[in-house]
Amino acid sequence: MEIAKFLEKQEINFKNIKFYITAFTHTSYVHESKIHGVESYERLEFLGDSILGHIISEYIYEEYPEFSQGSLTLLRSALVKKSALSKVGKELHLEKYINIGQGEDKSNLSPSVYEDVFESLTAAIYLDLGYKSARKFVYRIVLHNLEHIYIDDLKDFKTKLQELLQAESGKSAVYKTINQKRINNIMHFKVEVSFNGQVLGAGSGKSKKEAEQAAAHEVYTKMAGK
Repeated sequence: MEIAKFLEKQEINFKNIKFYITAFTHTSYVHESKIHGVESYERLEFLGDSILGHIISEYIYEEYPEFSQGSLTLLRSALVKKSALSKVGKELHLEKYINIGQGEDKSNLSPSVYEDVFESLTAAIYLDLGYKSARKFVYRIVLHNLEHIYIDDLKDFKTKLQELLQAESGKSAVYKTINQKRINNIMHFKVEVSFNGQVLGAGSGKSKKEAEQAAAHEVYTKMAGK
C-alpha cells in the first residue's frame, strides 16, 4: 500500500493504518465510493488543526522566551497559515496518496486540500501513536523551517516602521546588536532599534535579521496602535 510506504519513509511507525487511510480520503471520494463505512478526513482535520496549533504554540513559547505575546501570536500565525501548511504538503507530495473522486485532478489540487490533509495526518498520528509522536513529526516537518517562514512573514515590518518614522522626520531607524550568545549550539541575538538617539524597543531572534524584524514589529505595533 502506497500510504504505508509513505509513512515508513517519514519514519512514522504506525499501528493502525485505518487512521491514515481516512486522513488521505477526500470528501469527493466518499460520495462516489460504494464501500460501506468510508469516511473523509474532515473530522480528523478538525482535530489536527487544534493539535497542530498546540504543538507550535508550545514550541515557540519555549524557544522564544523573550518574545511578547504579540510576537508569539504573529509567529504562530505565520506557521499555521494556509500558505505555510500548503507549502509543506506540496513538499511531501501528499497528492500522490490522496483518495479523490474521479472528477478531481490530483495534479491540480487547491492549496486548501494540502493544508487539510496535513492537519488530518497530524491528527492520525496523534490518535494512533500519541502526542509525542505527533509533536516529533511536526517539529521535523514544519519547525525545521521556522526562521525562513518567520522572516518571510515579518519582512515588511522594517519597511512599515521606516515609513512611519520618515513620515514624521525623514530620518532612518538604527538597529544595533546588544547581545548575542550560543545556547545548546544555537545562536540567539538581541537587537535594539533607535531613532534620533532614543531607544524605541528591542527584539530577539536566532539571527540578526530575525532579531531586527522582531524589534521593528514591537516598535511598529506600539507606534501604530495595532
